[in-house]
Parts: sequence; structure tokens; C-alpha cells
Amino acid sequence: MSGDEVLYWGDHEQFRELRGKSGIKRDRHGVVKFPKSMCGPCNNARSQPFDLAYDRYAEYVTERPTRKIPGLDFETVYGESWENDLLNLARYFGKHFGCRMARSRVPVPGSLRSFLDGATDMPDAHMALITTDSVHRLYRHGMYIGPDGVHVSSDCSRFTGYVMAVYLGSFGVRYMWSEDEIPDEERSQFFHFPRPILNYFRTEEAVMRGDTRKPGLLVRFLQWAQKPRNDSGPTS
Repeated sequence: MSGDEVLYWGDHEQFRELRGKSGIKRDRHGVVKFPKSMCGPCNNARSQPFDLAYDRYAEYVTERPTRKIPGLDFETVYGESWENDLLNLARYFGKHFGCRMARSRVPVPGSLRSFLDGATDMPDAHMALITTDSVHRLYRHGMYIGPDGVHVSSDCSRFTGYVMAVYLGSFGVRYMWSEDEIPDEERSQFFHFPRPILNYFRTEEAVMRGDTRKPGLLVRFLQWAQKPRNDSGPTS
């Protein structure tokens, strides 16, 4: 943001206006920035590659607003360095989800901490590229943070799962953590493939449940026509 550009932030009922970079820095009501939950070196120098990978992703998806595509081509986004840059993009989103957990005072999974610290997978978590009809209708030209879904044990003594999503325009990333490890065949991480497919949902409630819908006929045809037999993985 620069000059007098305006950011509107709200929850469908109450909206706040932040004008320019100075408004973001002040953010007196804490509506944009998370409370401090990381040390300065981790939030800046150590995670700078995550931020740079996100910047390139953001530029790419904001120039391609249509959802009528079978997936995103990260070889086009990042070139020959796609494997490392795509991991850093996923870690950017992982940092976002971890900060949300810290804000909500729920435990941050050890697998997420390890992933941010260099691990290349999370055996008890899954991250997928998504697009959601209800979010697309309202926020296709902006940014949107979906609600947090939290599962607890029957005696309410511990957390057993999380589901979270964040969107830039029509495209989002869904994070799901389970107390138990997720079988490999159900854990096709988007950040392991150069052309991961989009998972389509109707509503945010469906995102929480993991109930995908079939994409349109054109998208299904393109998915079939363009799907390499070794790198797309199943829908989540």
C-alpha cells in the first residue's frame, strides 16, 4: 500500500478503514496485524524467502482471476527453482496459520514448526489449493481470511484437529491438521508438485468439512487433458 490507498477490513457486520502504510503500521485495533508471536529474526531475516515466494505467487494469481483452470502452474511462476520456491510459498502460509493459532491460543503443532524450520513435509497435516464459490462471489478482488475450525476430544480435554483457509482473490490455501498421522494416499501436498490441481468447494462450511464439489465440465476436461500421471495427486 502506498499514498492514500484504502484497505477495508471487517467481519460482514463491522468494517474498519485503514488508509496508506501509516494506517497499517499504527493498526491500533489490531485488525490487520497479528499480535507478536515470533522473534524479530524469525519474522524477518529467516522467513524472508517465504515472503519473496509469496510476492511472486501473488503477482501471478492476481493477473489470472479466472477459476476455469485445472490448477496452477508453478513452473511458470518460479521457473527452474520451483521446488524450493514452492516449499517457501507453503511455509509462508504455514507462518500465517501458525500466527493465527497463537492469536487464538491453541497449540501450534510441532510438525508445522519443523516445516517452517526446513522439513519438507508434515505427516499429520495437509495443505491444498482451493477455490470456494461463496468466497469468490464476495472477495474475488481482495484478500480474505476464512473462519478457524477446531476439533476437540469428546471430553474437551485436548485439541484433535484444525482446519483453516486464507484467500488471495479467488484462490486459497486450506490447512488441515489431525492429531493422528494422515495416510500418505490422503496427504497429497500441493507444494510437492509443479502443477497441483485446484480443489473446488461451494461454501466455507464445506471447506471446514472437506466436502469438495465437482468443478465445471470445462475444468474437468482440462484436468483430464493436462494431468501428468505422476504429479497432480488426488483432490483433497
